[in-house]
Amino acid sequence: MKKGFYHIGVTIKIAAGLLAAVILLCSAGCSFITITSTDRPKNTEARETAQNTEAPTPLKYSVSFDENEVFETELDRQASERIDGIIRSAVGIMNTMEERLIGNPDSCTYVTSRTAKETLSDPLDIKIYEDVERCAEGYLDYYVDHHEYGKDMFYSVTKAIDALRIDRPELFLYCDMKGETDAYGTSYTLSYYMPNDWLSKVTEDKGAVKEAVDLYYKVVDRIIAKMPAGLDNYEKCCYFAIVISLSTKYDIVQDSLFDAYQAYNVLIKGKAVCKGYAEAMLELMRCAGIRCEIVTGEAPSEGRHAWNRVFVDGEPYYVDVTWYDNDNFLENFDDGKLNYLFMTEEELLISGYVPDPEETD
Repeated sequence: MKKGFYHIGVTIKIAAGLLAAVILLCSAGCSFITITSTDRPKNTEARETAQNTEAPTPLKYSVSFDENEVFETELDRQASERIDGIIRSAVGIMNTMEERLIGNPDSCTYVTSRTAKETLSDPLDIKIYEDVERCAEGYLDYYVDHHEYGKDMFYSVTKAIDALRIDRPELFLYCDMKGETDAYGTSYTLSYYMPNDWLSKVTEDKGAVKEAVDLYYKVVDRIIAKMPAGLDNYEKCCYFAIVISLSTKYDIVQDSLFDAYQAYNVLIKGKAVCKGYAEAMLELMRCAGIRCEIVTGEAPSEGRHAWNRVFVDGEPYYVDVTWYDNDNFLENFDDGKLNYLFMTEEELLISGYVPDPEETD
């Protein structure tokens, strides 16, 4: 006989006694009898299992969203709709990360270096730099007339804008200097574009431009604000790479020629090519105060390419978010991370990358 049926006779007797008591109570005028079940285990084996079950290990990384959040503006709501689900997924993927690959916590720090503006020596170049910076920040008109200066302004404007592009790349999300040449030289106008029409169509509707740019920065700000608490800078690099990969599909078919090269299309439209990926990584890293640069050159068997360089313990490491965002990204996170995040210079060159020669002063 099975052990579970050993006391069946006693059980039947007890049940019969309880039934009789119930009948007796009802006959004495009891109107209701409530029998309440308990949540205890139904048998010894289940009880022992419940007692021996350990509490789940808390996740290392977490993010919190208020389901009833009241947004200050419509753009805040749109930014939330665009990026919140991606942030949740990114944090989930971060919890599959193993031991850090390189460096010590907070070793990927921002290192103050000489700005490109400081390389300018001609007062005219510096003036143009400062004027364009001020006007671009305020969405103001600006014009450089070569007749005023009595010479062609190509070299002065080019040097000033190249320096500003290095120091303030975010300004060129929506504006640039457009030249017009006559028989005596070239004059330049600060021209504005919708971010997704970069350099393809000048617009006079600066309000619409500002709204598009504001949405972009709402998304950037939310990515930063919703980072899991306590990330060191190495982990922030990983977080940004994952967010960008989840946000974006590599796509050379764009609405206009230059769309694919902008961080805007990565974070807002979800499609870009390598330069867009690299620009988005640069944007997020700079906003987090981490030193990051864009590197261009030749990729293994692929032709022209762009990727990023970060600094850990003073040493350069290379991050190729474009190739990191591969078909196995979700299924094989560690493999992608090992292959394309935090490559040493030696690993970069062995893999077949050929960076462009760097210009030196």
